[in-house]
Amino acid sequence: MKIITAAVVASSLVAFATSLAFAQTPADPAKAEKREQRAAKMQERFKSADKNNDGKISREEAAASMPRLAKHFDEIDANKDGFITKAEMKAAHEKRAEKKSAEKQPASK
Repeated sequence: MKIITAAVVASSLVAFATSLAFAQTPADPAKAEKREQRAAKMQERFKSADKNNDGKISREEAAASMPRLAKHFDEIDANKDGFITKAEMKAAHEKRAEKKSAEKQPASK
């Protein structure tokens, strides 16, 4: 009985994991490729702006290399330490994408 229960649980977990994998797979491979290209470009720009190679961008580095980032510096610098990390940039981008997506959704009554 324990073997049957373990087999049922295992197969359920495999099915669940598979459904998650498919749910995260983009429907349009072209969109996925563009997303990857944008991410790679942003990595390049971040690295280029990070003049002292400390893994974060100061306000001065942003002003010198990434004016749009500098304009929104305080908004993106989530922990208010005077630096923007890749994680903070990613979080700000995701927040902006969510907001954009929500604006596209029709209001439900």
